[in-house]
Amino acid sequence: MYRLIFSLLVLLWGSAEFLGAQDSTDNIILAKSLPETSDIDSSLFQDVQIGNVFITGNRKTKEKIILRELTLKPGTVFSRIDLPIIIQKDKEKLINTRLFLEVDIQLIERSPEVVDLIIQVKERWYFFPSPIFKLADRSFNEWWVNQGHDFSRVNYGVRLKQYNFRGRRETVNIIGQFGFTKTLALNYVIPAIDQKQRNGLIFNIAYQGQKNLAYRSTENKQTFLESDDLLKKSFNASITWTHRYSFYNKHFFTFGINRSSIHDTIAQLNPNYFLDGKTQQRYLTISYLFTRDLRDNISYPLKGLHLSLRAEKNGLGIYDDLNRFSMRASYAQYFPLKNNFFLSSRITGVTSFPKKQAYNNTEAIGYRPDEIRGYDLNVVEGQNYIIHKISFKKLLFFKEQHVKSVPVPQFQTIPIAVYLKTFFDSGYVNNEFTDPENTALSNRYLFGGGIGLDIVTYYDMVIRLEYSMNDRADTGFFINVRADL
Repeated sequence: MYRLIFSLLVLLWGSAEFLGAQDSTDNIILAKSLPETSDIDSSLFQDVQIGNVFITGNRKTKEKIILRELTLKPGTVFSRIDLPIIIQKDKEKLINTRLFLEVDIQLIERSPEVVDLIIQVKERWYFFPSPIFKLADRSFNEWWVNQGHDFSRVNYGVRLKQYNFRGRRETVNIIGQFGFTKTLALNYVIPAIDQKQRNGLIFNIAYQGQKNLAYRSTENKQTFLESDDLLKKSFNASITWTHRYSFYNKHFFTFGINRSSIHDTIAQLNPNYFLDGKTQQRYLTISYLFTRDLRDNISYPLKGLHLSLRAEKNGLGIYDDLNRFSMRASYAQYFPLKNNFFLSSRITGVTSFPKKQAYNNTEAIGYRPDEIRGYDLNVVEGQNYIIHKISFKKLLFFKEQHVKSVPVPQFQTIPIAVYLKTFFDSGYVNNEFTDPENTALSNRYLFGGGIGLDIVTYYDMVIRLEYSMNDRADTGFFINVRADL
C-alpha cells in the first residue's frame, strides 16, 4: 500500500510540475508575441485606473453580489497589459456563481489613465418547482444491473428550489419525497451575512424513513431488506458558518446533531450495523472543510485546480453512541492542451479511526464521488483508501442552438458540447475488519479504464456514456449524470 501511495504522490507532484511548466510556457509565448524591444508600445505597460462599473441585465441579482466577485473594482489600478487576463478571470468567477448563463465584460476608454467597465449578464432561471422521480440506489448502474431496474425502487415527490433568493445568491431548497425513501428536508444557504460578504451561514434539517434498507455488503454488493414496517428512521440538523476571505479560498465550520434508529430485524441480521447489536445511534458532529477552487467552470472544468481538505469528529461527549474521527484530502488539476485536447487528474485519500467501525458509518469506494470506473457495480468498505483518476479527452462538437419558440428566454439558447475520452482509475482500500463474505476487493490494488462520451449542456447537465473494463476483466456499459472528476 505504501508503495502505491508513494507512486501516486510522485505522479501528483509530476502533474504539478507540468502545470508549473505550462504557466512558464504561457509567459514565454506572451513574451515572444510582443514586438522587438525597440517597437514595444510603452502604453502597454501604463497603469490605468478602473473608473465606473456599469452592470446591465441583472434584473434580480443585487449589484453588490456581482461586485464581490470582481478583481476590477472602481478605484483599483492595474497595468494595461494585464487587463485581458484579469477580465477573463472575472468572467469565470461570475459564471461559477451559477447565477448567470452568459457574462460579457467590456472596457470603455474615458482617458489614457482611466477606463470604465461595462458588465452585461444574462440571468438564469432561478425558481424550480419540480416533481421528484429519481432512483433510490447509489447510481443508475446499481439500479439497472444489481437491482434489476425495479421501478418500485423509485422516489417520488416534489422539490421547491429557489436560487438567488432575494437577489442575494441565497438558496432555499424544500423537499417532500415519498416512495422508496421518505424524506422531508429544508436547506437554506446564506452566502453573506456581513457588509464585506465574507461570512455566511448554511442551515440544514432533514428526516428520512426507509422501508427498504441496505443492511450489509456481500461480495462487494449491497444486500437489501424490504418490509412493510420502517426499517430505519433518521433525523439530522446542522448549522454551518462559512468564511470566504479571498475569491478562491473558502472555510466551512459545521456543528450538527444526528439521531438514527433501526428495526430489531436489522440489528439481528447485521449486529455491526450500529455495532454490538444496537438499534439506535445518537451523536453530535463537528467538522471543518477548506476548499481552494481555481477551476474555469465548476460544473465541467477544463482548466485550473481544486483542493479540498476535510476533518470531522463524530461524538463529542454527549449523545456519543458514535466515536469516530476522519480526514479527507482531494486534489485535482485540469490541463487544456493543443487542438481541443484536455487532460484531468484527481487524487483522493481518506483515513478514519478507530479501526472497528459501524457498517452505517464506514467509508466506501463506490459512492459518489469516490468511484473507480470499471467497478461501478461494487462497493468496497474500509477505514482508509486512496483513489487516483485520470481522463484524457477531445472536444468533438460544440454548438449553441437558439430556439425562439421557447417562451422563457433563459431556456431559448441550448449549448451542446460532446467530448470523446479515455480514462484510467486506480485505488486501494484498507479494511482491518472485513466480513468473510466481503473480502474479494479489500486490501488489494484495484484499477479500471475505458472509453466514453461526455455530453454537456445547459444548467450544469452532464451525461456520461462509458464502456469500461477492470483488472478482473469485468466489462460493462455505464451511464452517469455528472462530471467524472
